[in-house]
Amino acid sequence: MSHQILSHILPSATPGTARMIKAHHFGEVGARPKIYLQAGLHADEWPGFLVLNKLIQLLTKADEAGLIQGEITIVPVANPIGLAQNFHGYIPGRFAFSDGGGNFNRNWPQLGDKVEKKIKGQVTSNQEDNAKLIRQVMAEELKLLPETTELQGLKKTLLAMSMDADEVLDLHCSGEASMHAYVAQEFEVHFAPLLARMGAKVALSELETGAHSFDETNVSVWRHLKNHYAHLVPWGARSLTLELRGENDISQEQALGDAEAIFDYLCQRDVIDQAVARVDTSELNYYPLDAMDLIKAPCAGIVCYDKNIGDQVEIGEKIGEVVDLMADDVNQSSLPLIARTNGVFFARLQRRLVICGEAIGKIAGKEHLAYREIGNLFEDK
Repeated sequence: MSHQILSHILPSATPGTARMIKAHHFGEVGARPKIYLQAGLHADEWPGFLVLNKLIQLLTKADEAGLIQGEITIVPVANPIGLAQNFHGYIPGRFAFSDGGGNFNRNWPQLGDKVEKKIKGQVTSNQEDNAKLIRQVMAEELKLLPETTELQGLKKTLLAMSMDADEVLDLHCSGEASMHAYVAQEFEVHFAPLLARMGAKVALSELETGAHSFDETNVSVWRHLKNHYAHLVPWGARSLTLELRGENDISQEQALGDAEAIFDYLCQRDVIDQAVARVDTSELNYYPLDAMDLIKAPCAGIVCYDKNIGDQVEIGEKIGEVVDLMADDVNQSSLPLIARTNGVFFARLQRRLVICGEAIGKIAGKEHLAYREIGNLFEDK
């Protein structure tokens, strides 16, 4: 058996405390392809915890049968810092409270410039040799990252395990949503089989969003170097953010189904030596991220929806309303939510008490929206 469990202790934030990241490793170290999976970077998004728990069970059986021929690293609980934000049973978990604060999935370290300077003059005409060189230099640069604070330690630990992977799957979820994903435009075809197996019909296609999220960071070095060396540098890593429906879409049966879909995908990618049937990808649609309509609350109040998750909507159509609880005229207190594009209403806030101006729903469309700013497509920095 190759299964190993390694624990990584983060820098102590306060006297007498220390948090831990636990990683499950399958296969021989250095074997290719290597796949990295994690869940709960946003610590208020929990479906991935159970999905990876089920996947580890499946991989343990495959390991016992000697079927794992690549390398797999799984971090089932990626953010113990966020999970510790427990206030009388409520876990916000999305933003750090210390070390400058900010969204846990934003502003990760960017190593492209540093790696570029170190490999200058060493790039050859052999893609495989170049990939080995780049991974070696990335590992050196990762060791130099600071780890004085707990948050720095978390980022450094997760990147050290993931940045040499061929594929990185970061598991998240939305408040209420259908299965969907955020995928770089370059990887649409590559990840279509995974998304089809997961039952996703909506995927948001992006270039660089400007967010420096975890999944983008894992491909950022390769994207940066391909701008300079073109075909001499391969895509040494491909990544995506997989959104496992809504926060409360959690059950043993559903998690097992998702885990089995990911397991079959690993078989298709020859990480596991087991034949699987090909999957039909015809129902999966990619939508440009800059064409996604963010529905914003026109006032503070209670939101009521006319449309359900997965419904098709048309531009100008009413999808719901927000009731202004402070309106003097209660007969005129409902303000409509109007779609600004044709597309699929695929995600919305779970909370029904909303704040004026906050994004409370998402519509995947096909046409660029003028108000969506390229390079700032994720607004919750």
